[in-house]
Amino acid sequence: MFGDLVRRTGFWTLDLIRGGAVRAHYKETKSSIENGDLNTKQLNLLLKHATATTEFYKDFDPNDINTFPIISKQEIKERWDELYSSQYRGKPVHHMSTSGSTGTPFVIDWDMNKRSRQLAELIYFNELAGQRLGQPYIYFRVWNDRNRKSKREQWMQNLTAIDIFHLDDALLEEIRQRLKTRPYVNSCLAYGSTYEHIVKYLSSKGDTPDMFHVNSFVSGSDALSMEIKKLIKQTVGCNVIDRYSNEENGFIAQTGDFSDEFNVNIAGFRVELLEQESNKPVKIGELGRIVITDLYNFAVPLIRYDTGDLAIKAEERDGWTTKLKTIQGRRVDVTYDTKGNLLTSHTWGVYMRKYDKLKQFQFIQEDAKKYTLKVNGAEGFYSDEEFIEHLKSVLGDDAEITIEHVTGIPTLASGKFKRTICLYTPPTENSKHT
Repeated sequence: MFGDLVRRTGFWTLDLIRGGAVRAHYKETKSSIENGDLNTKQLNLLLKHATATTEFYKDFDPNDINTFPIISKQEIKERWDELYSSQYRGKPVHHMSTSGSTGTPFVIDWDMNKRSRQLAELIYFNELAGQRLGQPYIYFRVWNDRNRKSKREQWMQNLTAIDIFHLDDALLEEIRQRLKTRPYVNSCLAYGSTYEHIVKYLSSKGDTPDMFHVNSFVSGSDALSMEIKKLIKQTVGCNVIDRYSNEENGFIAQTGDFSDEFNVNIAGFRVELLEQESNKPVKIGELGRIVITDLYNFAVPLIRYDTGDLAIKAEERDGWTTKLKTIQGRRVDVTYDTKGNLLTSHTWGVYMRKYDKLKQFQFIQEDAKKYTLKVNGAEGFYSDEEFIEHLKSVLGDDAEITIEHVTGIPTLASGKFKRTICLYTPPTENSKHT
């Protein structure tokens, strides 16, 4: 469409006037990823810069990243001044922040070159998902004073911002009609849990792919289950893409259409998967915590940063994890069976797969052997006894389980839905994954 072309041309013209930084990063990102080149040159530059210009990293070996410590969000907050590069104090930076809705609120500063890099990666990964710069898209999320886009920004980005704070049937019907009505929408961006609500509603109405005008659903933050991906294909017929990113770093990994294997952005990040109770790398096929080194933020170098997320390692080259399998969620969302075996939120998605008539469920661990399952929409389909029997087969026969029937389970302030909540702290840290 003409409007798409105008926006795209305008963006690249403005970038050219400003020196062409985004275009240069775009070409470099595309070349590196499509050729499978590990960005070791940039890693070496980062390590030398960090040891030379920050108090925190000054005593580590810039020739060996394995000498650098693993660092968490809380440590970054506590040692902010030590981590800030002396070269960037007082210079213009781009502030990025997270809401802390599933963990610790967090603010990070990007130097302006990192900002250009992030924009280039956004454009490139959107293209892989079928979304070209300037094409119309919908962003489903909770919009508030912190993140709300102005009318000018929405026009420039060709964005329709839909607030999902109250994702009730009235809003779901409004979304349904918008996806069917021209002017067309090229793609949608939302949390995986938001798509789950939307597609179940569309399916309940008997909708089929010929009714819709949308090219792709892109899921961010919480990955879609394969069952929901299949339902999207059957109901909407569009591409289904999972993206793993965060506010403090940017685009870390993305799947192809209808896949649960993530290709890591090796152009922008060095990713490691480490054991949960040590800093040893996990083996291929094993669950580990995601630790990343952001290769382009020189203002506040994040080297071996523990994101708090879990994934299964699918491929590795020279110490760089290049593919991830089924990102399992955050460590704060894990629960445990009665013997102390660890269960991820993804695991619960698998175990609850058979209850496809449920609108929502939420699993809460109250204590070592006490659990609550909240269910929305079970009446007339599933009995409490059936839930309890099934859960005991997962948790153990000595599990004490309460079934709570609700009419809705609220989302967090960010719009994200928590499938699991753990109020129990195990006495030891040697729990094993199930």
